[in-house]
Amino acid sequence: MKPNNVIALAAFLTALQQLDNSLPENIQRQLNEIGKSLTKDPDDIDDLDIIAEIYAPLEPLYQKELANLYSGVGERSKGLEPDPLPTNPTNELTNTAINTFNSPDSVSAAKKNVNPNLLKRIRNFIIGKQTNG
Repeated sequence: MKPNNVIALAAFLTALQQLDNSLPENIQRQLNEIGKSLTKDPDDIDDLDIIAEIYAPLEPLYQKELANLYSGVGERSKGLEPDPLPTNPTNELTNTAINTFNSPDSVSAAKKNVNPNLLKRIRNFIIGKQTNG
């Protein structure tokens, strides 16, 4: 999975967890379609930005999470090329996203499925901090 997609997916899942209400039916259907696409291609998340944009309660949460994650990328050591993101956490992130997006209520699924430890590990990998779990 491309690093920018890891960031976008982590931000979207984190924002989804913060919503108080379920998504409208048309938005949920679009997210279900992305969930199906992710099973074929883990980098097929282009429409997440569009979903966040058209669903007003989600947009500021998503943008805030993106900003937080991208600011962490700036903390990386300047000079050397960053190591690629490890595969296991990104696979776990992709599988969590697929399960969450394919649910009939992705907000509830995100609250249940998205492990805070996974998001913490992804954040640490994004900014270059290696941890033991």
